[in-house]
Amino acid sequence: MGEAKISDVKETIIRESIKLFLANGFRGTSVKEITAAAGISRGTLYWYFKSKDEILISIFEKWEREFVQGLVKAVNDREGNFIVKYKAFHKYATEFARDQRELAIAFNTLLNEIVGTDSEPGNVVRGVYERYWRFLERMLEEGKRDGSVRQDLDAALYAHVIIASHTGMLVEWFVIGEALNVGPFVKAFRDMILRSVTGGAHGFGPRLADRSVGRRRKGRPFTSR
Repeated sequence: MGEAKISDVKETIIRESIKLFLANGFRGTSVKEITAAAGISRGTLYWYFKSKDEILISIFEKWEREFVQGLVKAVNDREGNFIVKYKAFHKYATEFARDQRELAIAFNTLLNEIVGTDSEPGNVVRGVYERYWRFLERMLEEGKRDGSVRQDLDAALYAHVIIASHTGMLVEWFVIGEALNVGPFVKAFRDMILRSVTGGAHGFGPRLADRSVGRRRKGRPFTSR
């Protein structure tokens, strides 16, 4: 079987598993449901994945590859202080959520279901999360060194705060959906984080600059600049 064919089948299994895991939960989804959705036999599924746990691990690895590694590249490609790099971080993260909605939701949903379990997927996802958190922590430490981030800021703590806040922002976005004026919403969130970590310096004062956060007119496109 050619490499392209193998890749196509694996991606189909992962894609259909994401949909089923979101609908039924990881534990509530059977191998039979996955094979039916992917249009393959049970034997074919086990040719690619030894178990349902292995499919879950592949989803976590896909999220790290496409989101975290893409995020790291987007940030590292930008020259400048923390403010410049965080804007690149925020732009990539929000546009990823827009373009890869199911994968973005799946990671957070499955993380909640599997974290705390003494299992291989649980260990894998903790490692993925820690690498994401550590990257953001290093961004903040570099910002303290270049003077764009408050010197009294606890970088490790704030890395957790930013990740948790970003996850909450995405939940609000996905729940409200088309009714939300998304562009101003994500920009207001970005500026709130920047005000917090810079202490209001570098042009990020205490007042919210954007007054148009709220309901959106249907059909208005979203870009994060």
